Amino acid sequence: MSTDTPTSEPALMAVPDPAEPAAPQGRGRRNLLPILGILVSVLSLAGVVWWATKQEAPTFPSTPGQITALIGAIALYALATVVRAERWERLMKDEGATPKRSDMYMLTVIGYMGNNVLPARAGDAIRVFLAAPRANTSKRTVVGTLVAERLLDVAVLLVLFVAVGYGLLGEVGGNSVELIAIIAVAAIAAAAVGWRFIRRNERVHGLLAPLASATLGLRRGRHGLELLALTILIWAIETGVWMSTGAAVGFNMDPIEGMYMVALASVFSMIPSGPGYAGTQDAAVATGVKALGGTGGTAVSYMLMLRFVIVVPITILGLILLVARYGGIKNLRAARAEARS
Repeated sequence: MSTDTPTSEPALMAVPDPAEPAAPQGRGRRNLLPILGILVSVLSLAGVVWWATKQEAPTFPSTPGQITALIGAIALYALATVVRAERWERLMKDEGATPKRSDMYMLTVIGYMGNNVLPARAGDAIRVFLAAPRANTSKRTVVGTLVAERLLDVAVLLVLFVAVGYGLLGEVGGNSVELIAIIAVAAIAAAAVGWRFIRRNERVHGLLAPLASATLGLRRGRHGLELLALTILIWAIETGVWMSTGAAVGFNMDPIEGMYMVALASVFSMIPSGPGYAGTQDAAVATGVKALGGTGGTAVSYMLMLRFVIVVPITILGLILLVARYGGIKNLRAARAEARS
C-alpha cells in the first residue's frame, strides 16, 4: 500500500484538454435517466414499505455473536472495497495512466459515497472528474476503465446467478435461464457488430476508442485473467458480507445461499433506480429471503441491517475524504464546470 498521506490540495483548475473532442449534445435525454431511476425507486420503495408494514417487527443484533457478525460484515465490505480499488488501479495503469494507489483507494470510497447519495450513479462521474488530472490521463480513458469494471462485474454476476440459482438451488424457474442466455448472446453479437462499424468510421472511432480501450485490453490473456480473478474475489468477499449480515439478524446462510442472494440482488440492481439502488435491491432481498425459507420479519431485519452495512460506513468515510483530501463540493463544482466548458 502506498505510504502517501492525505494533504490539502488547491482547487482543481480548469485546464483545457485539446485531445478530447466535445461531448455530444444530448442533455435532455440524459436528464430523463435520473428521473426514471428515482421514479422506479420511489415506486419500489413504496411497495417494499407497504409490504414491510404487514410483517412482524424487525429484530437487531443483540447477542455477542450477532454483534461480532455485524462487525465482521463491515470489515469484509471494507476489504471488498480495497480489492475494487486495486482492480481499478490495474485498469488505469494498463491504459498508460499514472495514478497513486492512495488516490485509487480514496476515490473508490468517494465514488461509492456518491452512488449512495446522488442519482444516476453520479459517484462514477465524481471518480472521473477527480481521477483524470491526478492520474495524468483523459476523462474518456477513466470512463473506459469504469466501463471495463462494470462489464467484469456483470459477466461474473450473470454466470453466478444462472449457475447458483438454476443449477444448485432451482430458484430460477421457467425459461428465465434461456432468456438470460439469449439476451447475453444478442448483446455480445450487437457489441461485435457495433465495434466493426465504429472501427470503419474514423470520427466515431476517435471519439469512442478511449472508452473501449480498457475493455478491449481484457482480451490479453494474463491481464484479462488477473482482472477476472480479482472480480471473482470481490464477489466472493461480497458473499461473505451478505452471509455475515444474515448471521447478525439470526438468518444463517451457507455459501451457496449467500451467493444466490448476492447474485439475485445484483441482477435486480441492473434496473434503473435512485441512489443506492433504493427499492430495487430491497425488493430483491425480500424475494431472496422468502425463497430461502425466511419469514417476513427476518427479511425486514436483514434488509435494514444490510442497508446499514453497505451504505452508512462507506458514505460517512467518503464524505470525510471528499472534504479533507479533495476540497469538498467546491472542487466538484469546478470539475463539473470544466467538463462542460
